[in-house]
Formats: sequence, C-alpha cells, structure tokens
Amino acid sequence: MPVHLLLATTIVLSSLTLPSQTVAQTVPLPDSPHPSRRLNPELQSKILELRQNLNAARRTENPHAESVILNRIGALYYAHANFSEALEAFAEVLTIVRKFNQPAVEATALCDVGASQFSLGHAEDALDYYKQALPLWRTAGNKDHEAATLGDIAEVFRILNDPEEALQFDRRSLPLYVDAGNRAGQAAVLNNIGLIYFARHDRKKALDYFNQAIAIYRSLGNRPGEATTLNNIGGIYNQVGDHRRAIDLFSSALPLLRETGDEKGQGNTLNNMGLAYAQLGEVVRALDCYNQALPAFRNSGDQAGFEAATKNIHSLYADRRNRIALEASSRPN
Repeated sequence: MPVHLLLATTIVLSSLTLPSQTVAQTVPLPDSPHPSRRLNPELQSKILELRQNLNAARRTENPHAESVILNRIGALYYAHANFSEALEAFAEVLTIVRKFNQPAVEATALCDVGASQFSLGHAEDALDYYKQALPLWRTAGNKDHEAATLGDIAEVFRILNDPEEALQFDRRSLPLYVDAGNRAGQAAVLNNIGLIYFARHDRKKALDYFNQAIAIYRSLGNRPGEATTLNNIGGIYNQVGDHRRAIDLFSSALPLLRETGDEKGQGNTLNNMGLAYAQLGEVVRALDCYNQALPAFRNSGDQAGFEAATKNIHSLYADRRNRIALEASSRPN
C-alpha cells in the first residue's frame, strides 16, 4: 500500500524558560532518546525477500511489479523511521510510474517522496513534491487525497513558521474533506486551525475550532483524536490561568493516550500537566509529572519534548521557594 499521509494533528507542547539566576542545586541530565532506529532482523529479512522479488521483476521487464515492490520497501523503511532509504525507494517508484499516465498513481508517489523529504527535514523539497501532486489529484477527481495533500502543505508552512499560509491551505482542505465525507480528516483540520488561533492568542476562535473537532472525534469513537484535542483545550485553559480546569482536561486525555500506546502524546500531556501544577505552586506534583514525561519522550524518540521536560525540571529547582518542598519530597519516609 502507498504511504500517502493524511494530515496529522499536533499536540500543544508548552515549556518554561530557565531562570537567569544561578542554580544552587543542579539536577543531572537524564539519558537522551536514541536518535536513530534500526530495523529488526525480521524486517531485514522481509526487505531482502522483497529485493529478490524486485530483481526478478526487473529481469522480466515488469515495471508495474517493480513499482509495487519498491513501494512496499519504501513503506517498510518509512514506518520504521529509515527515511533516507524510504526516499530512495519512493523516488524510484516515481520515476517508473511517471510513464504510466495514471494521475492518482503518480500523485501518490509524489506525496510519498514529499513525506520522506519532510521527515528528513527538507521542508522546501517536500513542498515542491506536494504542490506537483495537487493538480493530479484534481484530474483524478480524488477530493479526499487532494484535501490530505493540502493539509500536508499546511504542515510544511507551519514548520517554516508561516502560519498565514498554513491557515490558507487548511481552509482550502476543509470543504474537500466535507465533500468526501471524511469526518476524521475534517476534525484533524479543525484541530490544526484551532492551533493557529491558539498561537495568535485568539482563544475564543481556537476553542471554537477545538470544540468542533472533539465533537466529531467523539462521534467517531476516535480516541487518539479526542485525546489530542483534550490536550489542546487544556492548553487554552492553562494559558488563561485556569490551571485546575486544564489539569482536569489533561487527566482525561492521559488514559486515552495510554490506551492507544501514544507515548509522545503522553509525554506532551504530562509535561503540560506539570506546567499547570507548577503555576499553582504544587511543585512536588509538577516534578512527578515531568519525571513521568521523560521516559515517554525517550521511548518515542522525541528529543525536543525530552529537552523541554528536562528544562522544566531545572526550572523547578532553580526557584529557591520550591527547594524546601522538593527536598522534603525526596527524603525517605
């Protein structure tokens, strides 16, 4: 199956700035997440078998079989975060399928190359491939995938710190998802539009979009989407100073994230909950949340989240008012 990616929703990740005063008591830096992932022997064996099939397809000059096998190889690499190898396989697919004169097939290959480029941090290259795919989806009459690609472009602009452009592409994708009957895609876009307004501190609009998204997710029984949106709504209440309500929302999101095995989401939610407790002066509970967030970030390979939680722990210890409570909590009973 091709790897064309639907729009991924984003969880708000807050962080505190480390105070400028000298820190009297330091906290050892925990082990960072491992930066790379290796294929296990079973997957290596599967890829070797696929490459043998690929050689057979080339010997018989069967380009259709070649493209299908290469796509499977790329999908395996992509799913296990080997993005350079995925890009190489998908680029070969694209070269082959451009000769087929099948718009949807070519658009899928372009999106797979774009997704691999994006995962490698090549945002401008990803943008180029996604934009090439758009007219092909229109020619194929596939509104669902056109909407997803518009969402992918919006995500690139978010990474490029251009929220205005991101918002324009999100708004273009929304009616296409509605026309295609893809309610999960619609909810994802509503969530991402809400995040743009959140970043602008337009909390009323952000909350409106998040509430629309969560209603759809709940009607679909989509637990990951519901958890993400609960976390985002909690971020709004944290921002306006209603930290108790924020904690309630984060607490509602956590079991859903654990149920679905989303460790990165758990790390983000625990980190945000720690920030809320810290704002309330409940530093022992804040520290407990941050310490739970660290292994979740480490296991998911989220370096940025791991560093944010670590910085938040340092911030707690940097404040002299917190030190007595933190030292008392670390003593054995």
